[in-house]
Amino acid sequence: MVKVMNKQNITALYCRISREDELITDSSSIETQKAYLTRYANQNKHYNTRFYIDDGYSGTNFEIPGFLELKADIEKGVINIVITKDLSRLGRDYLMTGYYIEHYFPSYSVRFIAINDQVDTLKSDNDFAPFRNIMNEWYARDISKKIRSAYKTKAQNGEFTGAYPPYGYDKNPNNKHQLIINPKKAQVVKKIYNLYIDGTSIHGIAKILENTKVLKPRTDLYRSQGVYESTHTKQYPYQWAPPTVMSILMNEVYIGTIICNKHQTRSFKTKDLKRNPKSQWIVSKHKHEPIIDEATFNKVQDILTINKRLPRTPHVNILKGKVRCNRCGKTLSLSIRNDRNVYGSFSCSTYRRHGKERCTSHYITYDYLIDYVKTSINDIITFAKSGEKGFSTKIIKKTSLLKNKQSLDFELKSNLERLVDINNHLKKLFEKYINDKISENKFYDLDKSYDDEKMEIKDRIKTIEDELNRVNLQINDISTFYMMISKHKKIDKLCRNDIIQIIDKIVIKEKKGSNKKRLVEIYYVLIGKM
Repeated sequence: MVKVMNKQNITALYCRISREDELITDSSSIETQKAYLTRYANQNKHYNTRFYIDDGYSGTNFEIPGFLELKADIEKGVINIVITKDLSRLGRDYLMTGYYIEHYFPSYSVRFIAINDQVDTLKSDNDFAPFRNIMNEWYARDISKKIRSAYKTKAQNGEFTGAYPPYGYDKNPNNKHQLIINPKKAQVVKKIYNLYIDGTSIHGIAKILENTKVLKPRTDLYRSQGVYESTHTKQYPYQWAPPTVMSILMNEVYIGTIICNKHQTRSFKTKDLKRNPKSQWIVSKHKHEPIIDEATFNKVQDILTINKRLPRTPHVNILKGKVRCNRCGKTLSLSIRNDRNVYGSFSCSTYRRHGKERCTSHYITYDYLIDYVKTSINDIITFAKSGEKGFSTKIIKKTSLLKNKQSLDFELKSNLERLVDINNHLKKLFEKYINDKISENKFYDLDKSYDDEKMEIKDRIKTIEDELNRVNLQINDISTFYMMISKHKKIDKLCRNDIIQIIDKIVIKEKKGSNKKRLVEIYYVLIGKM
């Protein structure tokens, strides 16, 4: 990928430090790195600098905010140099670090400099860089082993090792590894247990807590610790989710038990967790004051076990995962009732869980939606009988691709013509300047104005070309879709394989059409909405 270099290009100064690094030394603190990189950039005349910072993130993970922002700007073509204090600041995974140095940066014409390790991709003498990357990975692996060993020792001693205390408890201010009861929240936990024993459903308990304005755990943590910030946390602070109630009813922490090592990362390179078998759990009983006595806890577990064994109506849903709400974007869940005339009905999962405050029902029957989808697919199959050319023409018209392509072609032509005009104006302007028909200040002002306009036009041309490429790919996808759909004969009965192969998603609107039926939009794989 060739990048057009211009005076607006940025020199990126990337700083990263993990919590493990901070424990060992402060010589690589963010502020120290910033000062070091700024001094180097100024001394080497790398101006127009911008910092990209990851404070508290491991070098084995490249999916972190500052680095993702750096990549986004590289891919926009606004960065021509990336500078780090050393190779370990870029990363400690030698394969990924090597990939970025050897492949990613060069593909975007980006020069990479690691000052202390004397790595500069503009120069050819970088043979030792891979070995340094391997050493950095060994360091990260060693740190990971030490942290995991320390965590296991604390767990075996029955110490609490979580980042935040479970709902109903606080961390002891004198010992962060010990839990103490939070009296106000403990009353909520007791209320949940008592309500369930008295026969209130999980969903019913959640509604009671919401109606009595009890802050849900995520909101409580957000307000007290500043974590788990989200729109839902702020807008719906009292809407308890049934899974949250269930987790409280099943958590042995409320009888004084600490359970550790339920999960662990798959490797030191990733934060993805895997669940350990129960044989590897570290269970420590009677480590803090219980909120719930063991008899009450065991009674709740018995009720939960009985409820799990209740017979359930089987859900046969060939549209599973494909039906979505146009308002909140969540899936519509299928409810099957043997005591009703209709086979089943869909409604928005957000509405079911939280009510009309979050969304509306988007109610639609299973039978109607199946018939609607089958008719739509058969219409597409009929289109395909006209041959690939006729099929493509019909699809292009229906999806407005042709109109979009024509509009983009016209805009591209206009911008290219304007560039020619500007270049002609600049020639005439320069002639006037040479012949003293225009002042020097006026010349440079106009010259800058034309340059700025040229940069804007070039940026817009790149955007248009990218959009044209996307449209052309979509037009090519129509041919691929035709090859697939032309093999089908008229469908008499839909099956799950048909849905997976042909349908991307089915969007249900709350509004109804003139036939009083819910409005439906079907998005097909490769070709989109029809």
